[in-house]
Amino acid sequence: MILDKLRLRKKKAEGPTVSRSEILSTKPVRNPYLKWEKNDKGDICIKIPLQQTTGLFSKLMPTPRERKIELDKIGSMVWELCDGNRTVKDLADFLHEEYKLMIAEAEISLNTYLDQLSKRGLIGFIFPEETRVRYEQFFKEKGGKDKDKKK
Repeated sequence: MILDKLRLRKKKAEGPTVSRSEILSTKPVRNPYLKWEKNDKGDICIKIPLQQTTGLFSKLMPTPRERKIELDKIGSMVWELCDGNRTVKDLADFLHEEYKLMIAEAEISLNTYLDQLSKRGLIGFIFPEETRVRYEQFFKEKGGKDKDKKK
């Protein structure tokens, strides 16, 4: 009964839906403002610059200039492949062949990983032209509707 009430409160998605084929055709690209390097084990270390603070506390306790994120072996391979030339499908196929994963398992794991990188601002996505146009049209129409609501 409680679950039924919670289901009724669920908000509808704000943006247009994206099909599986559209997601697989996007091209992940690394954030060009980040510096990264390989360590001696071959793993990637991403350096994220941090905003420097000023004031009394910063003189007593200096803040680090950057934060480092070290990726594991598989994460490092995927990171290097996120060059803006390869699609998500290409990356999933690579994981499927390299690690003998089922293709669905590779896609799900990869999507979860790319989502985490994206939420942290480490990567972005290049959408196919038709998807990009559809999104622009949706938000153009939505912008007009929002202006009407404010009046």
